[in-house]
Order: sequence, then structure tokens, then C-alpha cells
Amino acid sequence: MTTNDTTPAADLSGAPLPTARTLRRRRSLPFQATRFAVFNLRILRMVAKGHH
Repeated sequence: MTTNDTTPAADLSGAPLPTARTLRRRRSLPFQATRFAVFNLRILRMVAKGHH
């Protein structure tokens, strides 16, 4: 079954674009590594609390 429907699945033309600061943070390895470490520490702390 094929369709010739050319309408887009979602209209994203009104979606906000990331700012220059956001793009810089997304590309920054130190920033991403810090966020990764903080997230993992939060998860570790939550798991540790569950085992007491």
C-alpha cells in the first residue's frame, strides 16, 4: 500500500532554535563530562539510600 501524501508529519517551523550558548554547551566535552558525573552521582546516591 503506497500513498502520495506530501504533507509533513509534523510542522516544526515554529519550534525555537537553540541559542549560541546552548550550542556551545552541547559541544563542550568538559561541560558534558561534568553533567554526566553529576547525574551518575545523583543516581548512585538514590540507589544507596534504597539499600539502607
